[in-house]
Amino acid sequence: MKNAGQKTQKKRMTGRTVIQTIYFTGVFFFSNDLFAYASACTFGFLFSFIPVVMMILIILIRVLHASPDMLQQLFGGNEQIMRFLNLDSVAKTISEIKTITNFEIVIGIAIIFMARRFFSSIINSVNRIFHAQIKSRPLISQLIVFAGEAILIVGTSIVIFLFTTARAITRYPIFSKIIPIPPVLLSTMTDFMLNTLPYLLVFVIVLICYKGASRSKPPLKICAVSSLLCVISFVAVQKLMGHFINLNNYNIVYGVLSNTIVLLLEAFFFFTIFLFFAEMVFVRQYFDSLLMGELYLLPDRDDTSRIATIKRLLFIRPDSLLKNSGSVMTVPKGGKIYSRGERGQYTYFIANGSVLITRTNNLSYLDAGSFFGEEACLLDEVRNEDATAYTDVKLLRIPEEDFFTLLEKNPSANNKALSKISKYFARFYKPTTELPLFS
Repeated sequence: MKNAGQKTQKKRMTGRTVIQTIYFTGVFFFSNDLFAYASACTFGFLFSFIPVVMMILIILIRVLHASPDMLQQLFGGNEQIMRFLNLDSVAKTISEIKTITNFEIVIGIAIIFMARRFFSSIINSVNRIFHAQIKSRPLISQLIVFAGEAILIVGTSIVIFLFTTARAITRYPIFSKIIPIPPVLLSTMTDFMLNTLPYLLVFVIVLICYKGASRSKPPLKICAVSSLLCVISFVAVQKLMGHFINLNNYNIVYGVLSNTIVLLLEAFFFFTIFLFFAEMVFVRQYFDSLLMGELYLLPDRDDTSRIATIKRLLFIRPDSLLKNSGSVMTVPKGGKIYSRGERGQYTYFIANGSVLITRTNNLSYLDAGSFFGEEACLLDEVRNEDATAYTDVKLLRIPEEDFFTLLEKNPSANNKALSKISKYFARFYKPTTELPLFS
């Protein structure tokens, strides 16, 4: 018997691991009813869209002293904003405020609380995904909501101001003398940055939500990749909507509501995509434990139903776990895995090959996809059987601490373990005499 190495190899995504990730993400997405949470986020977005834009405009005009012409150049081409705001009128009204009265204070507080609904919906949605891994702390959740609102509004305002300022500087003749860039190329670069800036802001905001709102400290790389996929998917959906949805037809049928309906549809698609990839962050962060639970619940070979067959094909080869060489062991044919009387410190999963289990007056053969040896771990007893490699085998060796963690977090796996324990007691501790039915 020999270990397959002592160092843990760097994990790489294989095609099978990608499919397993998508499977877990889809299953948890529907089980957590994230479509309903996407709808809640959409309603919160509709309720908070104008207040958020208003606060950004107030910071740009009153604090950063952005000119109305600068704002018009930046926001004038954004159809979503221009559908609902008269930018010139709003900018003029904000700039004409000289003194702040009690009325303005009340309106400002109302705007902040209206915008808060949007952030609360997002936090509640993320908590729904990570609910099993984080403790419920309402006060901290509220603080995160206010902090997220402030960071988003202030950060967005600063980025917009810096971008518009840089754009204005590039138009001065002295800039072309210092950095000789052809006007056509400069105009193309500016337009490209102007079109990509909203998506860049969305990427940063989504990244912050995935990394910070979950409070489970997922790796930055997983959050960044998921955020990028979220933005790319949303851009693709927007292109499809622009190709299939004719706004003029909506204007004929719904009149003034057409803009709101299209905006709600876009927002719903975005939050559906956002929550899907948030679920993927959860899956990738806890992938090994989720995969271990699926392996333990893997249907037997005798179960020939379609769902059971698909699950066996999908999970019988756990590539992600097999990359951890410290948990993998290979045993040649005839080699001893463990013997009767040994302390049960590990449970085993057969990745390849077959194992012979020898008990008193009983033999059983286990093939790939089977767990064995967990009874002694659960009962903290010595082994009551011998386990021998019937063929050359590759095994996952799972410490009892990891196995107990699996049972603690997976109710279905816990139920299966209890079922196996009851069969174990029936096999080894059955009474030698039968009680009479009647006295």
